[in-house]
Amino acid sequence: MAQLDSFSGIVIFATNDIDGLDHAAMRRFKFKIEFRYLTPEGNLHFYNRLLTPLVSEVSLSDEHKEQIKRIRNLSPGDFAVVKDQFLYFSASTISHQKLIDALMTEVRYKKEIKNISGFACNNP
Repeated sequence: MAQLDSFSGIVIFATNDIDGLDHAAMRRFKFKIEFRYLTPEGNLHFYNRLLTPLVSEVSLSDEHKEQIKRIRNLSPGDFAVVKDQFLYFSASTISHQKLIDALMTEVRYKKEIKNISGFACNNP
């Protein structure tokens, strides 16, 4: 903490265990930002940007859009993981349903629903 107090630059920390941080350490962060899971519209946005290009199917059906919107507790990182899982597959073997199923699998691996918080310290 002494090094943090004397540091003259910008320091950024991130954690998904905010309750595990010491109160003395928390006082040193000037800004505390909480990142929540994506909204249903955010799910669809990230799907379109990161996963749709992997599929040879022309369009996303309304049913697929609704499935994507209904997935709770997705983060941008979940979309990146699924993209990486399918990166080396032929587009003709990838379907929207396979990608949606992979997103649902990623959510199942989350043990406890926690938000991720970011911290910034700027000592001029």
